[in-house]
Amino acid sequence: MARYERVEKIYRLLTASSEPHSLESLCASLDASSATVKRLVRFLREELLVPVEFDREQRGYRIGREAKAVRPVVGLAYDFNELSALVTEYDILDQLAPGLIREETSALRNRAKQLIKSREGNGNGNGNGNGNGNGNGNGDGDGHGNGNGNGHGASSRVRVQLPQRRHIDKQRLSTLFTALDKQRRLNIVYRSRSRREDGDTERVVSPQRLTFYRSNWYLAAWCHIGRELRVFAVDRITRAEVMPVPSHVMDSKTLDARLCSGYGIFDGEANATAVLRFSANVARWVADEEWHPQQQLERLSDGGVLLQLPFRHGAELRMDILRYGAEVEVLAPAELRAEVSASLSAAISLYH
Repeated sequence: MARYERVEKIYRLLTASSEPHSLESLCASLDASSATVKRLVRFLREELLVPVEFDREQRGYRIGREAKAVRPVVGLAYDFNELSALVTEYDILDQLAPGLIREETSALRNRAKQLIKSREGNGNGNGNGNGNGNGNGNGDGDGHGNGNGNGHGASSRVRVQLPQRRHIDKQRLSTLFTALDKQRRLNIVYRSRSRREDGDTERVVSPQRLTFYRSNWYLAAWCHIGRELRVFAVDRITRAEVMPVPSHVMDSKTLDARLCSGYGIFDGEANATAVLRFSANVARWVADEEWHPQQQLERLSDGGVLLQLPFRHGAELRMDILRYGAEVEVLAPAELRAEVSASLSAAISLYH
């Protein structure tokens, strides 16, 4: 049985009854030695701050009555690195959806940070009873030296920067999550960035999938007015209301075909293949990048690379090509080559 399973099991046993559990009964329940059970009890006390008491009169272990109704909100068997990663992940999520999960996860994050802080300030022991971390604590002979007494956890050394992130109303984003979870239609007001669609338009949509892509959120939804799958930039949704009407739900395979076969965030199945030749100057970097899951890469004799990838809409692909300037040439299709050429010519004209 893995350590985390044993920790969870001994915790459940101690909280299930107010009567003390003898060492022998715990050993039998966990199919473990007395030394292992004692280590688990010590782990509960010292690492997870669970007030496990030993009743000398009844010769058994139990949890203090004042703590019976309070279950630790952090997984019982998380070690120092796992707790650090947990706090970091929730900080990242909080940036992806600002404020959306802060209240819901505050207790979890605070508990994890408390445990991390207690470990950072007190080095845990190794097999010889001496902490080998940077803390000042001494081990008990059964621990592992993970102490880090400098007071700076992994979460303080990890930063996630999301350039060009657009402002998202957290309540509106929460509404989208609710509609997806409940599989309900949405009444939205959308302000398109396209010149072809000026002003706000009201739509009834069945949300299918939320995607965080290049620092921003996008909603793929079946539009009941246009009777087609559309991708909406969430920051352009100015109003969203959940309707009491069930959504029209598309199957995952159809969604993947429409949303994942083309290039970038634009919907539609790929119907063309871009052929790009990169110079030797940037070949190394291009070879390390995944432009598309179905791309094909060929190394050329001059040190360059030939990249082939499927696409449908050329707008986003064209922007990615342009960032490589003179280090890339579009070989096919002719339409994409002409679009890139026109963009480069327009840019050059600004400097004449």
